[in-house]
Amino acid sequence: MKLSGHCCCLLLVLSLFAGLDRFAIPPTAVGGLFKSDLLQRSDRSLNPPNGSWGIVQVRPTRPPVTRKVGLEQSPNCRWGDSGSLRAVCRLGLNNPPTAVGGIRELNLLRALTAQTPDASTQKFGQKFAQSRTGMVATGSSYATQAAVQILESGGNAIDAAAAAWFALIVTDPANTSLGGRAQILLRLRDSRVVALDGATEAPAGVPPLRAAGDERVGYAVAPIPGGLAAVATMQRQYGKLRLAAVTQPAIELAENGFVVPPRLAVTWRQTRAALARNPGAAQNFLKPDGSAWQAGETFRQPNLARTLRLIAEQGVRAFYRGELADAMTRDVAAHGGFWRKEDLLNYRAQPGVVVRSAYRGYQVVSAGGRAWGNTLSEMLNILSHFKLSQGEPTAEEIELIARVIAQALADRPQELGTLKPKPDGYSLELLSSPAFAAERAELIRQRLRTGSSNAPTRPPEGGTPNIESNIELRDTTHLSVMDVAGAAVSLTTSIGPSFGARVATPELGFLYAHSYRMRSAPQPRERDLTEMTPTIVFKGGQPLLAVGAAGSERIPSAILQVISNALDRRWTLERAMLAPRIFCVEQKLRLHQGFAPATIEALRDRGFEIEIVPPDAARHQGLAHAVQYDPVTKTYFGAADPGDSGSAAAPAANGTRQ
Repeated sequence: MKLSGHCCCLLLVLSLFAGLDRFAIPPTAVGGLFKSDLLQRSDRSLNPPNGSWGIVQVRPTRPPVTRKVGLEQSPNCRWGDSGSLRAVCRLGLNNPPTAVGGIRELNLLRALTAQTPDASTQKFGQKFAQSRTGMVATGSSYATQAAVQILESGGNAIDAAAAAWFALIVTDPANTSLGGRAQILLRLRDSRVVALDGATEAPAGVPPLRAAGDERVGYAVAPIPGGLAAVATMQRQYGKLRLAAVTQPAIELAENGFVVPPRLAVTWRQTRAALARNPGAAQNFLKPDGSAWQAGETFRQPNLARTLRLIAEQGVRAFYRGELADAMTRDVAAHGGFWRKEDLLNYRAQPGVVVRSAYRGYQVVSAGGRAWGNTLSEMLNILSHFKLSQGEPTAEEIELIARVIAQALADRPQELGTLKPKPDGYSLELLSSPAFAAERAELIRQRLRTGSSNAPTRPPEGGTPNIESNIELRDTTHLSVMDVAGAAVSLTTSIGPSFGARVATPELGFLYAHSYRMRSAPQPRERDLTEMTPTIVFKGGQPLLAVGAAGSERIPSAILQVISNALDRRWTLERAMLAPRIFCVEQKLRLHQGFAPATIEALRDRGFEIEIVPPDAARHQGLAHAVQYDPVTKTYFGAADPGDSGSAAAPAANGTRQ
């Protein structure tokens, strides 16, 4: 889940697929796959694939020009709201509009999917959606489609979330698998709020590190899987359908294959060498010639399909105590791991910790404990002591949010990156207490007056954390679901660094997770702490927003900004999601492209070390997926982060009425 070292400037002139050809501008010959890591200068040509999608921003030549210059009517663009100068548009081969109708240029801010969805799946390629029949938003358009299919088949939000999770382990193998972990937050139709902890767990026989510098990799850092137990527990206790029904879409995806999206293809290429070192990983996740799968190619997983079918037929007992458990235990033990059959037999999903925070008259509920809801709570509690405007954020407001993020990260009881416990870390209960937040708010208020640094009250061991201290790809994925009966699900899942431990049992077809705790400070049967922060926002007991994100320590800060944009600035969910984000560790402030130059200079004058990055998947500030309900209009809204490979969609009108 760490940030990639690749940086590119994407303020580049692009072409729109249609709707702009009436301007009669000479077409340009562009084509080929977009490779963000090859773009180093703003004047380099961008070659978007025909029919792909991207976020564009209209930059007027002079105020007060708006976007109402013919773009509004384009069927290939979806605007954030009536005042937005940003849209998600389909890219194509013709007509770069420059200096037309008051527009200086259209800037590509994020490249999205590899190709236009076909007629059968077109609605599942949308980043934003609205309906009166419930809503789904996930990190994979295939997972979104699976969840919608289940809702239309009579399942509830819990069934749909389970189907989406199973589809994610097929279509997003870099970020989750049957060998991974999950944190789940539910609001049930009877108004109960439930958290489930599916954290991975160190086996009982894991030995301590032999000495300082002892580096464990592969099977030696593979923990006991928890995600399947948590999802199955959720679905068995609160779902309506049989497990076989919610796994069927994933089985079909594994058997028939899915088209690899660009973001996954980039990660695949970067981890190819590591996957090639393990026979099981190479057999299941590389081509016969040892190369990585590329964007636009169809990837099939027959071994995973057989594993999923066995789980569908026999239940999760096949995984934790049956023939799958036998195969996993033999393979892990034979290759330097520490599993025993009893580790799988004894694993149980546990009740999670529910953290509640009051914010601007709303109640924000998150998963805490082994998740990072306590840190999100601290951020919200601190920010509640300040007022924010409803317009575009000022330099002062950006500085405030940056200092809130930096302080909350400094207060974490684990080191950033390694998640190694600090010997004198604050308790989680203290982090989420209003009294502690009031003290921190006063400290930040002093820094805002004096412009002093964000130095933590207690310096971390090993010096100041660096945003780029570990360029190893680390990520997560998330899904959010609401149904018309009032149920809501926020579920985050991961396997650690991209493609987890990069090892797999050949005949089973899935990768094992990587445990940071087993690598840095192994303790028998200790469960992994992660930055996952599934969250639901309530008003008067009504769930209004289910949100979560991917991105390691960037997760709570991304959720904070989406919530603040929606509640403080009263923005639509689309605009809240499209807005550029920030991330800050001490004085190192990373900004998405899109902030005004004067704002950036003002922040630099305040002593921040500024880095400007494109809001794409390579160097993101958290990839969020959210669904929202408006009780006044009885309308659901969905938003999948445009930097990710996911989508938002709703079931048909007759699909989920109960």
